[in-house]
Amino acid sequence: MKIAFMQKFITQGLFFSLTYLFSTGLLYGQEKGKNITYVAKAGNIFISEREFVQRFELLPGFGRQRRSQLETAKAEFLYTMIAEKLLAQEAIARNYDKDTIVVQSLIAIRKKLSRDELYRNEISQKVKISDIDIIRGMARAQSLPLVSYLYFAKEEEAVFIRQQMKKSKDFDALKIDSTFHVLRDTATVIWGDADPALEDAVYRLTSGEISPVIKAGSGFYIVKVNEIRRNTEFSSLQPNVLRDRTVDIIRLRKERQRFNEFMGEIFKDKIGYSLPRTFIHLAKCLREVFYERGKENDGLFSSQIMNEVEQRCKSFLNDSMTIVGNSAWTVGNVIDKLRNKYIQIDLKDSANIPNLLNDQMRELVQQELLEQESLRRGLDQQPAVREKMEMWREAILASFMKGIIRQKISASESEIYAFMKDSEHNVEVPMVQVRQLVTSTLDDMKKAMASIQKGVTFEDAIHRWSIDTLTRNQGGKTEYFPITMHPPVGDLAWRMNIGQVYGPVSVDNGYLLFEVLDKTKQPPLNDTAFASQFESAKNKLLNLKYKRTLNLFLAQTGEDRGFTIFEDRLKSISVTPIPMMTFRILGFGGKMFEVPFVDPQLDWLNVDPPKTKILP
Repeated sequence: MKIAFMQKFITQGLFFSLTYLFSTGLLYGQEKGKNITYVAKAGNIFISEREFVQRFELLPGFGRQRRSQLETAKAEFLYTMIAEKLLAQEAIARNYDKDTIVVQSLIAIRKKLSRDELYRNEISQKVKISDIDIIRGMARAQSLPLVSYLYFAKEEEAVFIRQQMKKSKDFDALKIDSTFHVLRDTATVIWGDADPALEDAVYRLTSGEISPVIKAGSGFYIVKVNEIRRNTEFSSLQPNVLRDRTVDIIRLRKERQRFNEFMGEIFKDKIGYSLPRTFIHLAKCLREVFYERGKENDGLFSSQIMNEVEQRCKSFLNDSMTIVGNSAWTVGNVIDKLRNKYIQIDLKDSANIPNLLNDQMRELVQQELLEQESLRRGLDQQPAVREKMEMWREAILASFMKGIIRQKISASESEIYAFMKDSEHNVEVPMVQVRQLVTSTLDDMKKAMASIQKGVTFEDAIHRWSIDTLTRNQGGKTEYFPITMHPPVGDLAWRMNIGQVYGPVSVDNGYLLFEVLDKTKQPPLNDTAFASQFESAKNKLLNLKYKRTLNLFLAQTGEDRGFTIFEDRLKSISVTPIPMMTFRILGFGGKMFEVPFVDPQLDWLNVDPPKTKILP
């Protein structure tokens, strides 16, 4: 069985490009042709007022209705943006802009934004709304026809029945033979909600008039208008609001019509299909995992479901599954694309999963072909796309730089136990006992170690060379001490085997060579409760160390690269005083944040830059 998509492209529903605002507000920016104004400079990157406003509006801050809090929020947000730009420049300096993860992330965003631009070029900008369209629409919106209708699946039956109706009363009086497949019912036609062909025919009728046969959707209709009432919802609107609502509805319909025309044109010579073998294997795994999870499943293609599917498909993750234009996707690629595309279905509908998978694959293939076409046309080089790409590039580089810093952070067991002891006083910290030899100079240590290599016992070497009077008379033995003490000996000894020797280690009063004599039993890490506490403490400690390191790194970078805020411009910027978020419904499907989200980053401003480099 070949799973092909090409015949089904035209029937797909409309996906339209809009910017949704959770609250009303005007996005501030410079008009085309005017000079761009800036609000700050971080290193060699200027931050424009336009970018500041676009990204500030995205952040769901609270308390903006108070002027003082709004100004504080603006300043804090700007410092956060400065931190992002500084991190982005550090990433570029280390050539992380060439890293595969960064490159692939930028390619994915470029393709989405280019596809969105293709929608504007081929759909939105080609839709024209005339004054006549608006006047007619406003008039129709204010009337509410109540109709009776006959629905037929076959056109010839509808035509025959219509020929029998000579007068208005024939619509209700005519007896229709049971051999005809017809449905008789009533409806209220609301302008903007009905099928355009059906709606247009109805609004041309007067009360009591019968329509000709109307083709709409998948069937044929004969309609009689019983009564025309006033639509209070539209009639009560102010003229300017009614006009705007009318324009929106007309545009949506015309975009839908243009969309269907374009989809029919664009896919004529395009290739997009799935290979039957791998498609069936993936559908089978998906169905099995979904069924096995039973009532615990949280939606088809959810992260949990797809993680299990990925494990089950491990043996053929690299097998080709889908051919789409000039690209080929493996099973693993497809799983990644489907991950988190949440679809809620009942367990009893699991047999329908192959069809749902096919629907999702059709949409993904369509979008990929449209993205390839948009890139072929060079739409990624359009000024609007390039402006957004620069914002996304810097945000992705900053995020990658944070990831690099996080990778550098580690926590030893002794640090974790010390952290636990500070926060939980009843934690039992492991203990160690060592035999140690301490010398005042490195030369003395070398002589002591040379004598041990020649056969002198560790204890005799300690009596001869050690300057530690507290342990020398005990053969170098220490008392048991917590692994959180005497760094780095406590932590090193805990990780070594009994009998192992380590050194020399530089210590405050000289050089140290030690042997592990004993270790207390480790707390029961196999105990679920303790293991959970230990892991939680580890994660908290790592997060604290990461934040501290990041703040030090930013403070150091800010001092090295410099940053400036143009306070007069910041104060003059007009922003929405209420919490809001902005995201884009992309042309031809999918959605993304209009601009990159900004994580608050302020603590670095209160940190003194260290003299030594945080990262090489």
